[in-house]
Amino acid sequence: MKKRVFRSAALFLTLAFFATSTGCQQLLAEIPFLQRTPLVTQPTAVPQVTPTDVIEGTETPALAEEESSEIIIWLPPEFNPENGSVEGQLLKQQLQAFGEDNPEVTIAVRVKALTGPGGLLDSLSAATLAAPAVLPGLLILPHTDLAAAASSGLIVPVEVGENPAFQADNFKFAQDLTLVNDLNYGLPFAADLLCMAYQSQQVVYPPVLWQEVIQLDKILAFPAAEAQGLTTLLIYLEKGGEFTQNDKQIIIDEEALQQTLMFLAEGANADVFPYWLADSTSFDESWQAVLDARATYAVIPASQYLSELPANTTITSLPSFNDERFSLAEGWVLAFPPSSPERFELYLQLAAYLVEPEFQAKWTESAGLLPVSSTALGLWKNSEVSGILLEMAESARVSPPAQIMTRVGPLFAQATIEMIRKQTTYIESANKIIKSLAEGPLEN
Repeated sequence: MKKRVFRSAALFLTLAFFATSTGCQQLLAEIPFLQRTPLVTQPTAVPQVTPTDVIEGTETPALAEEESSEIIIWLPPEFNPENGSVEGQLLKQQLQAFGEDNPEVTIAVRVKALTGPGGLLDSLSAATLAAPAVLPGLLILPHTDLAAAASSGLIVPVEVGENPAFQADNFKFAQDLTLVNDLNYGLPFAADLLCMAYQSQQVVYPPVLWQEVIQLDKILAFPAAEAQGLTTLLIYLEKGGEFTQNDKQIIIDEEALQQTLMFLAEGANADVFPYWLADSTSFDESWQAVLDARATYAVIPASQYLSELPANTTITSLPSFNDERFSLAEGWVLAFPPSSPERFELYLQLAAYLVEPEFQAKWTESAGLLPVSSTALGLWKNSEVSGILLEMAESARVSPPAQIMTRVGPLFAQATIEMIRKQTTYIESANKIIKSLAEGPLEN
């Protein structure tokens, strides 16, 4: 996990963070991995969790200072333990279990919207400057917000030491979720990744190579107009493409970019990527295309399938260009705002309960998310699905940083639309991307 210590000494620095976090929140609102559940627009007060019951309460700075045994935890709306879902009840029970083992501690849960006025990062920045006494001991935030929070000193690096609770066999991508500038800023909590869905009654052997997708002459749906161009990004990375940053611009691999767009053009010419994909802006539409039998295959986040588990439909790894599987992953991180060393140890104890494999297995399976360790995934009741996910998780890679996604994603999306609609050649579209990145300054 990614961490970094900071002390903001002036209002200017806080204002600078607000400018930075706005761009990151814009990206968050567009990344479909993390948008399966609608977000509320205002933070909602949630009950405190005690060993015996749930008690309504809101803290004031004075109260927070007096009750040193209280742990405040901020959660996004999707993870609200009072949302009436099975996973919400499981989380509530796990927090209560911590309270039973630590009777001197009470837990106050606060639900914070991820974007908009009063959102998580805005609230965290304001509290750090004006009311540090009401800062949460720990919070769950998207990986896409981690770098902005770390660079502004709103969360700190974590050294988990020899605590066996944090020595889980996390997937490689999960370890990378928490890294910012090679520092560990938290603990991986849950994840999602791209996969391929299809109707099992119609398909006996799904394609394992992208070339087979074109040869089989069956429609594969993906959101060509999705703002971050994630499917095209995945193909670019699998083609060996990388992004190099300097102080002024992002440099892209021209050969890999041309090969990526050429493949998309081939698929469009074969009607494997039909014209209507150019109007598709979300993975929801790709998923629905498979359910409606308008497409044989679809690129979707695994959570889309896991949250519904419809009959006669299944998922598998995305095709590749060689024998190595590949996917893109996103996730959620348990992070820690600055606190005293004494309190920090208590927060780590609570975090250990939230990443405990048995709880993680039950909670992620109910929530329709991917656990971050193979141990937790192996404890799922649905062993057939967990076996499929294991292969994907072992080959997944974390999406590029938000700074790159914000700049490159829309360019990839536009080029994808051009290939689907056969408006330009792949070389022309590639050159436009390269020129745009060379001319446009890199936003900090």
